[in-house]
Amino acid sequence: MSLPPRRVILSLVWVLILLLGIRSGPAGAQEIDQESAQVRLAPIESEEFPHFTSYLDVRTPEGDFVFDLESSAVRIIEDGTRLPVSDLTLLHSGAQFVVAISPGPAFDIRDSQGLTRYDYLSQSLVDWAGSRSGSTVDDLSIVVAGGPETTHLSEIDRWVAVLRSYTSTGEEADPNFDVLTRAIDIASDPTRNPGMGRAILFITTLPEQDVSVGLQSLAARASQQGVRIIVWMVASSELFASPGAEQLLNLSELTGGTLFAYSGQEPIPSPEEYLESLRSTYSIAYESRITTSGPHQVYAEVNLNGGSASSTTQDFEIEVLPPNIAFITPPQEIMRSSPDEDETDPQALQPDSQSFELLIEFPDGYPRSIKETRFLVDGVVEQVLTVEPFDRFTWDLSEHTSDGEHFLQAEIEDMLGLSNMTQEISVKLMIENKSQGVVQIVSQNRSVLALLLVAISGAILLLVLVIGGRLRPGILRDLRRQNKKPDPVTQPVQLAQEPPPQPQPSWIKRIQWPHRRVSSKAYAHLISLTESDQEASTPPISITSSRVTFGKDSDQVTQVLDDASVEALHATLTREKEGTFRLTDEGSTAGTWVNYAQVPEGGTYLEQGDLIHFGRVGFRFMLRDPKRVRKPVQKPQEPAI
Repeated sequence: MSLPPRRVILSLVWVLILLLGIRSGPAGAQEIDQESAQVRLAPIESEEFPHFTSYLDVRTPEGDFVFDLESSAVRIIEDGTRLPVSDLTLLHSGAQFVVAISPGPAFDIRDSQGLTRYDYLSQSLVDWAGSRSGSTVDDLSIVVAGGPETTHLSEIDRWVAVLRSYTSTGEEADPNFDVLTRAIDIASDPTRNPGMGRAILFITTLPEQDVSVGLQSLAARASQQGVRIIVWMVASSELFASPGAEQLLNLSELTGGTLFAYSGQEPIPSPEEYLESLRSTYSIAYESRITTSGPHQVYAEVNLNGGSASSTTQDFEIEVLPPNIAFITPPQEIMRSSPDEDETDPQALQPDSQSFELLIEFPDGYPRSIKETRFLVDGVVEQVLTVEPFDRFTWDLSEHTSDGEHFLQAEIEDMLGLSNMTQEISVKLMIENKSQGVVQIVSQNRSVLALLLVAISGAILLLVLVIGGRLRPGILRDLRRQNKKPDPVTQPVQLAQEPPPQPQPSWIKRIQWPHRRVSSKAYAHLISLTESDQEASTPPISITSSRVTFGKDSDQVTQVLDDASVEALHATLTREKEGTFRLTDEGSTAGTWVNYAQVPEGGTYLEQGDLIHFGRVGFRFMLRDPKRVRKPVQKPQEPAI
């Protein structure tokens, strides 16, 4: 049955428009209308903040990819600030291509040779696959309403096998747009290669009713994921201008695709015409200027022929925090001493410097370059580091020759200008007073020695005068009188009297005479140990009571141990009736240890020579009257690695 002339003319015009709209091959340096150019910026990848990356797709109004783009023609607008790109690279990554088939009665209309319309469409896909034999650059999928489905194949021969396995049963099927929803899901999956284009070839018959709202929703979802929908509409030519065809045309145009209407007579385009330009994209990178957490906006601007075209603005959020910095096990005290006991020069004190190590971390999870770190002593900048390593400082101690407490801080600033400081720590600097030499004693006590020399000289002079008879003190006259023999009858009787106490000179009273030390009788002693478990030079701790508590809080314990590893109330030592000693831990974090074994909950009994550790503070237990001696304790060996 022949069509009316008017319909035939409209159909031919429509087919001609569609054929003219099909373009193949990449766009060269042709004139581009910037107002209608297509610029798409993929979602920003911020895993390496502040180094942001993305993919840029620039096409002509006809949909052809622009291959000759230069980095100077591209700008990123971030929160209103125009930023240059640091990298623009053309990629040939392949395409993620999904063929979605929604069969209908129009599929099974046969020609004079007995071949259906679907037979011709299927054969054109097979021919295209044959031209791509051996290529694995594309990601291929097929999904058929009521038929087979296979996804993400790289081998094109396997894809062809699935395609051939399906035989159209369109007479029993109705147009099904659920298959298009499924195809969008597959095309939106993460791509095998970065920057791959995404496209769906939707082979379908005309919708039987108005589904424009649903198709617009699908088109919006596909556009958001960068999926281009190409429609192959199977229908009689007189229906090419029908409302259903208009709905399918809008679906393709909203996603940047095209529509091909097929009645069985039209030349079938090759999928290569759609995919060639989709296989290319630009990878783009730029350095972000974001310094605050929260929502931000970004879009790309491309200069074309003196004008500019922009992508749509995309919103994203990111958390940006200043870097954290802290001292790693700083010393609480630093002792400076002279290696030579007779050395008096303060410049000879050692050590002349102290190193500090810092912990630097980025709590927002984005490690980045450090601009500088600063080391402060008592609020004054001691050292500034502008090159690596940024986490090690050296404090110059050569100018410190007297005891004192100093307050240290470190400050960090990253490449974004974000800064942070450590907590202020206190370090005590002490100067050790060793045995002094004669010269040093004389130099430090010159005034006292001068007075002593004058006194000795006066005493010698007085003795010489007395011996020479030039000076007759009253005591000599008294002796002479006593040597005379008086008459015992005529002399009065003298009563014996105690001589009056002679006053001591004032200088004798000022001397601090040593007192005799009276020590109580101790049951046992705790001898202090160094970190290597050698006996220290500090006095031992005497155990004089039946219960002694150890800890850091003087209000709670009888024996104070000033160390960070010791709790306020750390442990208790009890002398029991049998004369034994039992040591118990009071729930400390670092624990109480005897001979390198942790004290159990019920405590443990001590013997002569046991090694005791309260956290890191070590002692050796020594009884006053040991009954038996324990064998020497061997420190456990470190396991071999």
